[in-house]
Amino acid sequence: MPIPTSTKSSSEQQQQQQQQQDTTTTSTTQQQHVGNPSAAATGAGVDTGAGITRDKTQAELDADRLYEEAMEDEYAKRDGGA
Repeated sequence: MPIPTSTKSSSEQQQQQQQQQDTTTTSTTQQQHVGNPSAAATGAGVDTGAGITRDKTQAELDADRLYEEAMEDEYAKRDGGA
């Protein structure tokens, strides 16, 4: 029975093995980041956006004004005013 021999050179075999290892490493790394929420950047200096406020829109300002007026009316009713 003859011994099977590869038709690829040793450098071609090494390249193929390296590509297979790279593929395995990449997929393992991706799986670790997906399943591990702590893999995201944390700690001092990380910009999370917390503490940053935006200006209220005119619609929000109007809604706040209407709410405050309604609350004043309610308190006035309770106090015997209005």
